[in-house]
Amino acid sequence: MTILGMPEAMFAVFVATILAGSLGAFHYVIVHVLLGKPFRDEAETAVTSGDGPEAIAERGGEVDD
Repeated sequence: MTILGMPEAMFAVFVATILAGSLGAFHYVIVHVLLGKPFRDEAETAVTSGDGPEAIAERGGEVDD
Protein backbone atom coordinates (compact mmCIF):
# COMPACT_ATOMS: atom_id res chain seq x y z
CA MET A 1 0.00 0.00 0.00
CA THR A 2 1.25 3.49 -0.78
CA ILE A 3 0.36 6.80 0.79
CA LEU A 4 0.94 9.85 -1.42
CA GLY A 5 2.91 7.55 -3.71
CA MET A 6 5.33 6.51 -0.94
CA PRO A 7 5.64 3.15 0.79
CA GLU A 8 4.38 3.13 4.39
CA ALA A 9 7.86 3.14 5.95
CA MET A 10 8.96 6.10 3.83
CA PHE A 11 5.73 7.95 4.65
CA ALA A 12 6.33 7.36 8.38
CA VAL A 13 9.83 8.88 8.06
CA PHE A 14 8.35 11.78 6.09
CA VAL A 15 5.75 12.48 8.81
CA ALA A 16 8.36 12.15 11.58
CA THR A 17 10.62 14.63 9.80
CA ILE A 18 7.80 17.15 9.43
CA LEU A 19 6.84 16.77 13.11
CA ALA A 20 10.43 17.10 14.34
CA GLY A 21 11.00 20.20 12.24
CA SER A 22 7.78 21.74 13.47
CA LEU A 23 8.70 21.10 17.10
CA GLY A 24 12.07 22.75 16.56
CA ALA A 25 10.47 25.74 14.90
CA PHE A 26 7.91 26.11 17.71
CA HIS A 27 10.69 25.86 20.31
CA TYR A 28 12.75 28.54 18.55
CA VAL A 29 9.83 30.95 18.21
CA ILE A 30 8.54 30.51 21.77
CA VAL A 31 11.81 30.34 23.70
CA HIS A 32 14.23 32.49 21.73
CA VAL A 33 11.97 34.97 19.95
CA LEU A 34 8.98 35.48 22.26
CA LEU A 35 10.72 34.92 25.62
CA GLY A 36 14.00 36.49 24.50
CA LYS A 37 16.23 33.74 25.94
CA PRO A 38 19.64 33.80 24.25
CA PHE A 39 21.44 30.74 23.04
CA ARG A 40 23.99 29.36 25.51
CA ASP A 41 27.04 30.67 23.66
CA GLU A 42 25.48 34.12 23.27
CA ALA A 43 25.12 34.43 27.06
CA GLU A 44 28.77 33.48 27.61
CA THR A 45 29.90 35.98 24.98
CA ALA A 46 27.94 38.75 26.63
CA VAL A 47 29.52 38.01 30.01
CA THR A 48 33.08 37.84 28.69
CA SER A 49 32.82 40.73 26.26
CA GLY A 50 35.39 43.43 26.62
CA ASP A 51 39.04 43.82 25.93
CA GLY A 52 40.38 43.66 29.49
CA PRO A 53 43.03 41.08 30.45
CA GLU A 54 40.47 38.93 32.28
CA ALA A 55 38.20 38.84 29.22
CA ILE A 56 41.09 37.89 26.93
CA ALA A 57 42.23 35.15 29.33
CA GLU A 58 38.68 33.78 29.56
CA ARG A 59 38.54 33.54 25.78
CA GLY A 60 41.76 31.52 25.81
CA GLY A 61 44.04 34.25 24.56
CA GLU A 62 47.43 35.15 25.95
CA VAL A 63 47.78 38.28 27.99
CA ASP A 64 50.96 40.31 27.64
CA ASP A 65 51.90 42.02 30.90
